[in-house]
Amino acid sequence: MTNSPPRIDITFSITPSTHSFSSPLPPTLDLTLLSHASAPITLFTWNTPFHLPHCLTNTSLSIHNTKTSTPVPTTKLLIQRPALTRVRGSYDEVLFLTLLPGVPVTLSRPFGRNATMKPLPKHMIQRGWELDADGNERRIRRSTRATGVDGLEAGCSYSVGLNMDSLEQCKWAFATKDQVLVEKGDAGSHVGDFAWEMQVKNEWIVTEAVLDVTD
Repeated sequence: MTNSPPRIDITFSITPSTHSFSSPLPPTLDLTLLSHASAPITLFTWNTPFHLPHCLTNTSLSIHNTKTSTPVPTTKLLIQRPALTRVRGSYDEVLFLTLLPGVPVTLSRPFGRNATMKPLPKHMIQRGWELDADGNERRIRRSTRATGVDGLEAGCSYSVGLNMDSLEQCKWAFATKDQVLVEKGDAGSHVGDFAWEMQVKNEWIVTEAVLDVTD
C-alpha cells in the first residue's frame, strides 16, 4: 500500500454553542472525520478521542480558556479491563472505525457527564461530592475536574480540541474493519497481533469548536 501519509480532517462542533448552567442538559459534541487517503483506513479507537464513551475522561480532548489560553484540567478515569481483542461480534468490535476516502463520519455524544445529568459550574464541584436535587452534598465522590461543560466557569469562553499526543498513539492501518477482525477462536485475535501501520504517521488537521458559558 502507498506510503503517503493519509490526511484526516477532524472538525469539532458543539450545539448549542452557548451553554447556561440553568439548562438541565449538556450541549452536544460532534466530531466529524474526513479521510483524504486513497484507500479505506481503519482506526483502533481505544483510549483516543474517537472512543466516545470515554473521550471526556481519558484526557484525549483539550479545553482552553480563550481569553487566557489556560488549559482546563480535565477528568481522567483509569479503566481496568481484560486484553483488547479484534474478534468479530465481541464487545471490542465497536472500537474499530473505518474511514472511506472522501466520506465524512460524524461521532456524537453529550458534552457532559451523560445525556441526562445537569452540568454544574466549577465552584459547585470543587469539594468533590455529588449533589442532590436540592444542592445538598451526598456522600458520593465525584471528579473535581471538568468533564465536558461540567466543571467549567460561567462567564468564560472555551476552545475545545484534541490532545495531539493521544492522536499520535492511535493505531491505524490501510484496511477495512472487516479485514481487521477475526472470528472467535482464530489465532492472533488480540489487537496487538494485527499488522498496524508503524512507519507512516497520519496527518491530522483539527478544527476546534468554541463554547461560550453563561450564568
